[in-house]
Amino acid sequence: MNRAELERHQARLADLLLAPDPAAALAAASAAAGAGPELAAIDADGLRLAALLVVKLRFQRLMNASAVAAEWFERDGAGFTAAFRRFHHEVPPTALDPWREAAQFAAWCERPTG
Repeated sequence: MNRAELERHQARLADLLLAPDPAAALAAASAAAGAGPELAAIDADGLRLAALLVVKLRFQRLMNASAVAAEWFERDGAGFTAAFRRFHHEVPPTALDPWREAAQFAAWCERPTG
């Protein structure tokens, strides 16, 4: 696998990890023309577990750095969870520390919608 192929594979894997249903996204990607053998090698249950870990870590980073998000979660757990789910699927997880995660979430919350 050359560098370009590796980068495409990593980007596809990142997309799968952020999909609302990673296993269904994997099945669809595997069935697509030109999918390649690397997708067939991914275990659906392992992918689901990895996706859960990614979202868990993002949630923990956010709760550790944002008093606003933590208060929102305490006050309106269902509303916050729905917003966090949208954030998770719309904003790639690039923050490596809680403060950047909180800054990304705050910027996402302040963006114009509609």
